[in-house]
Amino acid sequence: MSSLRSLLAPHWADALAAWAITVGLVAAVGQFRVTGEPDWALFTTLLVAVVVVVPLATRDPAVTVPAELLAVAALPVAVRAAGAFPQATPFVAAAALAMLVAVVLDAFTSLSMTPRFAAVFVVITTMAAAGTWAAGTFAADTVAGTAFVTDKTELMWDLVVATAAGIGAGVLLDVYFRFSDRIDRLRAAGDGGTTATTDAGVDLPGDAHQHTRLVRTLQLLLLGIAGVALVRGNATLAVNSLGPLAITLLPALFRREYDYAMDTGLVLWITLAATLHAVGALGLYESLGWYDSLTHTFSASIVAGVGYALARSVERHTTAVTFTRGFRATFVVLFVLAVGVAWEILEFASGGLATLIGGEAVLAQYGTTDIVNDLVFNTVGAVLVAGFASAHFESLAVRLAGSVGVLVRGGE
Repeated sequence: MSSLRSLLAPHWADALAAWAITVGLVAAVGQFRVTGEPDWALFTTLLVAVVVVVPLATRDPAVTVPAELLAVAALPVAVRAAGAFPQATPFVAAAALAMLVAVVLDAFTSLSMTPRFAAVFVVITTMAAAGTWAAGTFAADTVAGTAFVTDKTELMWDLVVATAAGIGAGVLLDVYFRFSDRIDRLRAAGDGGTTATTDAGVDLPGDAHQHTRLVRTLQLLLLGIAGVALVRGNATLAVNSLGPLAITLLPALFRREYDYAMDTGLVLWITLAATLHAVGALGLYESLGWYDSLTHTFSASIVAGVGYALARSVERHTTAVTFTRGFRATFVVLFVLAVGVAWEILEFASGGLATLIGGEAVLAQYGTTDIVNDLVFNTVGAVLVAGFASAHFESLAVRLAGSVGVLVRGGE
């Protein structure tokens, strides 16, 4: 039995409390519709739907999500309905919703998660939901003339709050799993042992020697850009060229330290993505509107591969985890969206720091359109990898399998 599924054992006292909370949530939906808060009405409706699916699926009204988890999920809704914190965003409720979704998915689908991975999934899902909401509200404002987002700062603080809420919910869920007396204590199986291996290969034109020569050429280009930046005293350009150069050296480091020989086509792909970013910092981001979209698609494809490798490595590490092919693809997209949100927050923080201390921001944001455009093309890169190129990261998953114990422990 899955460790999360045991949370849904029949318990009438717990069920009565859960049903009482559910009635309150239904009432809140009506209130939000009357007061003209469609975002909160939507989130609360989704929360109710997740709650009622459990007794409907089991055909037993005594089987519900744990009342204590539901109470935590309902708390931000109650606070908002009472008007106590009108500035609160629905992402706090979204984080709570993600907690319940993780439990329900584990119980009623072929997925199996360990408690710790479920907590990580909550964080990633909440951040991804924030990114999706940002793109959706921007589209609504542009097409339908709504006013969900008034400026870049408001949008970014929404993403910051969503990230904080997701992390908080993940930590809370992990602590709950540790101390709950209803959860099965499963010990992760598998030794995670691996052997030296190479990737399946990325289908780029040319052979390994040509790939290596191109990598060296691009690294020299990055070094040249960094040299120009240092001579001119341009700290922003220096960071945006030396950072990518360091990334291109990681495959060699992995080979030396961990005996992991990455396919040269994949190394070239990583190097090309890094170089495109550094070249963009020379001014192409401002002069060519499409260039930023191109670089984000390239970079997101690498992040997507890492996300896929993480999911597969968790599967390889323990028999307590089972993912379907569809879930892996979904996780890749969610992972990239979450990393994209984290990157936008980093850019936002860079701008804020530059404002405080003076000077130019190392990482720049150019407005709401730029933020949403980045998130959209990050998703494009993720979908391409999830649909067509995930197999190229299988051997990375094998290599990581012995190092992901922290993602599968918890509730043991």
